[in-house]
Amino acid sequence: MDTPQIDDFLLWAATIVVAVTAIAGGLVALYRLLTGALNKRLDDISSQLRRNGGTSLRDAVDRIEERTQVLHTDVRELRERLDDHISWHLTEGNK
Repeated sequence: MDTPQIDDFLLWAATIVVAVTAIAGGLVALYRLLTGALNKRLDDISSQLRRNGGTSLRDAVDRIEERTQVLHTDVRELRERLDDHISWHLTEGNK
């Protein structure tokens, strides 16, 4: 190879190296951008699954569960009272 061919080859090789480096850098930046956004969303979701004193989804579910248990107890007591009341009427009605 003579000098102009070597110069052309080196210029071509340098262009390829610069292009590959730029593409790799772009891919790394895109990867960081995507994983950063994904990690932020996962952190947001994860924070909703932990108690934080009242504003998380977990706190809301716990409040709903607690209220449901109270309502369940109230309904059971009302059902027993109604059954007793109906039984009383049925026994008093037979007299």
